[in-house]
Amino acid sequence: MIDFQIQLLYNCVMLNFNNVKNKIILLIFIFIIFNVIEYYGGDFVVGLVNNVPTGDLRLDVMLNDAAFKVFELFLAVILGFILPVPKYFKIIFSRRTVRWLIILLISSILLSIFNPEHFWEALFIGSAAAFPEEFIFRGIFLGYLLKTFKSSKYGVIISLVISTVLFSVYHFGNISNQNIEATILQMFGVAGIGFMLGCLYVKTGSLLIPMIAHFFFDFFVTIMNGMQVSYKTQQFDPSTISAVILQFLIFLLIGIMILKAKHSGGWRLTRLMYSENGNK
Repeated sequence: MIDFQIQLLYNCVMLNFNNVKNKIILLIFIFIIFNVIEYYGGDFVVGLVNNVPTGDLRLDVMLNDAAFKVFELFLAVILGFILPVPKYFKIIFSRRTVRWLIILLISSILLSIFNPEHFWEALFIGSAAAFPEEFIFRGIFLGYLLKTFKSSKYGVIISLVISTVLFSVYHFGNISNQNIEATILQMFGVAGIGFMLGCLYVKTGSLLIPMIAHFFFDFFVTIMNGMQVSYKTQQFDPSTISAVILQFLIFLLIGIMILKAKHSGGWRLTRLMYSENGNK
């Protein structure tokens, strides 16, 4: 009788993680814990870096971001052990892939020529954000969701939507250094980007592709506008809101075009994940 009660208590505490609903609950729980630890732990690490005098506001911002991203990478490694999913990095260099990589490279060179004063800032911002965020949100969270929903085409769509929402909510943490209006607009704007990056991973089966795309996006934005040293924005006009909505719709459309849901047989990631012979 006692053994039965112990087993019953154990089953109540430990969810049946073969159940899809419970797996999603686990993911959300881990996501919340991850963000809380990152928020407070990142603040602590950045506080240590702030004690290093530089005399340059932009250098201070870069050092703070670098410290935060190193801490984020540390958490990403731990997260990878908690939610172990296969990650694929091999790029299949099709003509289309090579063509787009060349276009991105040439565009970045031209922008660097016309905006040389922002080059190092853009290189830093692109590199600091691309690897850890893609590793976490596409490599771990999206991969975990794809394993949860198995090989169903609709399961892939649901996985993309959930991982996109998580990616958007993640940026709510920026409210610590910007106002609520800027934060909400940023969350909405990055949702479209997150969906497109997820579609790239599903389509190509290489985590390096969304990493590269993420890098170039942040690189282009920074080299044209410079690195923001203050996120405080006092007023939004309709054109600002319209621009964010337009950005969201454009990236959403690009993601849909990349995915081509009617041709799910071309999704390389699902073939790798659901194949017994899939290689990392």
